[in-house]
Amino acid sequence: MKSRIFPVFVALGFFCLFIGKSLFQNQLQRTDALRGPDAEETKVSYRGEALKKLTFGYDNFLASLIWIRLLQEAKFTPVKDNRLSWEYSEVDTVTTLDPNFDPTYNFGSLYVSFFRRDKVGGKRILEKWVKHSPTYWKPHHMLGMHYFLELGDYAHAAPHIIRASQLPDAPPYIASLGLGLLGQAGASLFVLQSACELFEAASGREARMRLARRVRGLRWHLEKQSWENALAAFKKKENGALPRSLTDLTRFLKTEPTRDISSVIPHLKQSEPLQILFSEKFQFTLGKDRKTIEALNPDQTQEFENIGVYLQKESP
Repeated sequence: MKSRIFPVFVALGFFCLFIGKSLFQNQLQRTDALRGPDAEETKVSYRGEALKKLTFGYDNFLASLIWIRLLQEAKFTPVKDNRLSWEYSEVDTVTTLDPNFDPTYNFGSLYVSFFRRDKVGGKRILEKWVKHSPTYWKPHHMLGMHYFLELGDYAHAAPHIIRASQLPDAPPYIASLGLGLLGQAGASLFVLQSACELFEAASGREARMRLARRVRGLRWHLEKQSWENALAAFKKKENGALPRSLTDLTRFLKTEPTRDISSVIPHLKQSEPLQILFSEKFQFTLGKDRKTIEALNPDQTQEFENIGVYLQKESP
């Protein structure tokens, strides 16, 4: 009889915990209203190590509840003054309660880094994942790319990329990324993969619109770069001679335009919205001087020019 009653009391305790959090949260929100329009809303967060003492062995259950709350209440506006985000605190708590919940590390680090622009929080999440799963290639790969893309720390980036390439099931292209000091094309492709994964996981309309623009912009940059590489190869082959048209460059294209989702993320389920994004065709032409590659549609240049490996200029 006691064994049946005990889980009920535990569940009731968790319920009271979240009800108390909600009441306290409402009080904080009323306080925030007095702090001015620029102040970020205060949120209650938990410390995983403290909660573990109160779960009575139901760590995974509580981790799931906090994860669901995070998905419902997470913001996607940048944090101010380089502070750690509330979302980082929640992800840290979930991974402390349930260290084997890999999607939390993966999605959580991307969300914290991309939407909240919390560079330190994203790094800490990935470092925690690497420590927990040292023989899994993906944590090393993502941490290395975070060092490279977010922190500009090439010295710490390359060893993690190379380490990832040496682990079982690692994609073959990772080794060339580490040895080649993470070239722009490789970095852009990685971010495109991350943007697609975030797009599939996101549910909010505004979040998906931002990610859709990001996917389109990165594909545009990758295709333009393919043509620019072909132009450079043509000039080298022809001793500096210039092509007459884009047709002359076709045989020098080393990579196909990224219009096939499976070539970008083989393991990702191809949803219809993502297929629509990848069906968009971008057209380019030679510049008037025949020395540069330009978009045939000037509006696309205006829309995508400021979207690099990471979004350089956010629309309002």
